[in-house]
Amino acid sequence: MGRFYDLPKFVQWLIAILLMLIGFLPMMPIMAKPYGLLFLPILAPIFNLVSVPFFRLIGYYKYLTPLVLSTVQTDKEYDLHNVFTFDYLVNFKWADRGIKVQKMLLQHYFKALLVIIERIETGQLSPEVTIVGHSYFFNDRTAQKLGFTISKASSFWVINSCLQFIELTYLYAFSQGKWTFPKFWKVQRAEISGTDLLAKKNFLAGLVKKLGKA
Repeated sequence: MGRFYDLPKFVQWLIAILLMLIGFLPMMPIMAKPYGLLFLPILAPIFNLVSVPFFRLIGYYKYLTPLVLSTVQTDKEYDLHNVFTFDYLVNFKWADRGIKVQKMLLQHYFKALLVIIERIETGQLSPEVTIVGHSYFFNDRTAQKLGFTISKASSFWVINSCLQFIELTYLYAFSQGKWTFPKFWKVQRAEISGTDLLAKKNFLAGLVKKLGKA
């Protein structure tokens, strides 16, 4: 699966549409039931698995790096999101679980911030932009060193995280290299202005280089 995005575009489209049909059509009768919403936590990881290639091809998921995506990219706000199961299957091997995955995820987050910095420096993006991310595993100390402000996430993000808890749990366990239960209900919001992020360019570049050697 690691070569999926190297395939010709029409083949990617074909696979993406087939995945959507195979995964989404069986879910429709369940969701149409009065009790359908109760199955959302179970259906969510399946939907995420089959929909990622399609949403990437239509441009809804905009990847800053192979392991960091964005859905909102305006001069006012850039959001950062963790990737899904499909992306883990494409980018990781089972033997990578644990420390290697943790380092790769961190490195790609720092690289994503450097991509945003480059876009600001080249005039593609306003320095007044606010970069926002939501997660349950922020390292407050690292985030503050990078200039991010940490606050409690809105109810929307807490509910979203709870609905996604099955996928969050097994992806988190994969990154930890052991079975463990994440505190997905403790979602935090991290944000920084484009101007403040620019000041951290050299620091970020150093972190990427350090993680690349690790």
